[in-house]
Amino acid sequence: FLLSHYGALYLSLLSVLVVMVVNGSPVPSAPGWTSGEELAVESFSGEPGAPPIWENVIKVIKLLVQEVINFRDQQFVEEFQKPVEEMSSFIQYQVPSIPTHLSKTPCSASNYNKEACLQKISHGLQVYHVLLQHVKAEYPQSTLLPSVMHQTTVLIGLFKDKMKAAEVVEDLSASERERVLGEVSTGIEWERKTSVHAILRELRHFLVDTKTALRAWGRGAKAASNHDITMVGRGVLDQAWSKNLH
Repeated sequence: FLLSHYGALYLSLLSVLVVMVVNGSPVPSAPGWTSGEELAVESFSGEPGAPPIWENVIKVIKLLVQEVINFRDQQFVEEFQKPVEEMSSFIQYQVPSIPTHLSKTPCSASNYNKEACLQKISHGLQVYHVLLQHVKAEYPQSTLLPSVMHQTTVLIGLFKDKMKAAEVVEDLSASERERVLGEVSTGIEWERKTSVHAILRELRHFLVDTKTALRAWGRGAKAASNHDITMVGRGVLDQAWSKNLH
């Protein structure tokens, strides 16, 4: 009888919790746990795992990635007279001042210091914006480049808005911009064109890594939220069961 009574009580309380979650009502807190409102994590439509606060950022990233790909592919085919399928044969062409891939940093880890990662992303985008000046010098009549540069600027601003201490990431100084551009080959035409290709190729990688990092943060936050809600539910059930026994 005791087990039967406990089972009925459990199902009854579980039904109440499910209804509260579906209706968006706050889940009662057990001692030491936060409220259901604080634990709520929504998913961004079309971007599994991405936190909702990044919705606008991810939209800009997706748009910018596509614009960079279009420009990169057009430049590669027209300048090197090769199909895009042979693009991998140009991987050896690099630009020293290109930022480190985020995939080679802890930024994609869900438990990584997000503020530090935001600073790294913002600084990297500033470097790429300077590198795009080289692209502009090579393709001043490009109809695709203006939008790429504009969206990069927009993205820098969006990331700074998400920082707790945006002032930590200062705009690149004149000497820093000069150093970045100074590391881009300005020799023969072939070198200049391969530098453009490398910049566009690596910018695309940087943006994809950034999006991956955002999604990883979202998955980590959602996992933590689900765990906390489960513990809240258990705490409520234990409290109710304890009262029932007494």
